Amino acid sequence: MESSTAGARCRNCGTHVTQQFARVFGDNGDIVHGCPACTTYREMQSGGHLPGE
Repeated sequence: MESSTAGARCRNCGTHVTQQFARVFGDNGDIVHGCPACTTYREMQSGGHLPGE
């Protein structure tokens, strides 16, 4: 499993994100699967950017 320090980039587009962003919008491992550069805030708030959602 990746550590939260390795999860400082969006898995979808590769854009750098902060650790705080990863904690809030990432999955249970703080891995970001969508960020403001490639996902809407509506999708991020609803969890629609997470795999399996």
